[in-house]
Amino acid sequence: MTKNRIRLAFALAPLGPAIYMLALSALGQSQGRYNELTILVFALPISYLSCLLFGPLLLRILASHNMLSAINFVVIAALLGILVNYTFGFVFAAFLDSLANPVPGVDVIVWGAFFGAIVAIPFALIAGIPLRAQAAHRKDGPVT
Repeated sequence: MTKNRIRLAFALAPLGPAIYMLALSALGQSQGRYNELTILVFALPISYLSCLLFGPLLLRILASHNMLSAINFVVIAALLGILVNYTFGFVFAAFLDSLANPVPGVDVIVWGAFFGAIVAIPFALIAGIPLRAQAAHRKDGPVT
């Protein structure tokens, strides 16, 4: 994991949700819910902002506890995706002067986890995060 690979991961990985939604739109599977302008105006900024807010912190916390692995990174990013999706939905509803349900529905949870994972998986691959956490080495040998 080099700094250049991490920078590249921060630049490319947040494109995942927008690419997914653009693909659905191009294939006619979005059922009119998304158009290209909506995707560019909402999905990209939210994806980049959440990745830049949570990504470095998540990397630092996992590395400091010798728990940095692609599996841990993706699972926690999926959980953070739920938080981001819920928060965005709540703020967006308030912006439209609409009532938002304070209890997230299953769709909010599933889509949030999905979008968190489709950012985290390419991030882990690009950054070179190992699949499993490396054992910490002490003076008297590795921790088992």
